[in-house]
Amino acid sequence: MRSTGAVGFTLLEVLVAVAIVAIALVTFMGLHLHSLDDTIRAQDLTTAVLLAQGKLATMGEFPDTGETQGKFEGPELARFQWATAVTERILDALGGGKPVTVRHLEVTVYWVDGQQIRHYTLEAYGVR
Repeated sequence: MRSTGAVGFTLLEVLVAVAIVAIALVTFMGLHLHSLDDTIRAQDLTTAVLLAQGKLATMGEFPDTGETQGKFEGPELARFQWATAVTERILDALGGGKPVTVRHLEVTVYWVDGQQIRHYTLEAYGVR
């Protein structure tokens, strides 16, 4: 006895398979875009950290008090700006010794991320 039915998939089976593949592709594309956004944010944060460290290194160990701000040079750094603040406190020494001067150094790097302004702050202290 031979079967007269054709071998293959029905239209309904094909439509279900295509729908499953489409849902999976949309999900994976969303994950990929999210991954790209996270990579760009991490790259910007790494750049901000390196810029803040460089700016702090140029300030010296015991800079003058006050606040300054500016922009980084170069077309690739056009989105990044910096601000520094140096404050001073004089601490009395224990046992009647010489007072100690402590300066708080703060470097903040700002950058635009989409419609948000993000920042990274690096702090250090200088003692004399």
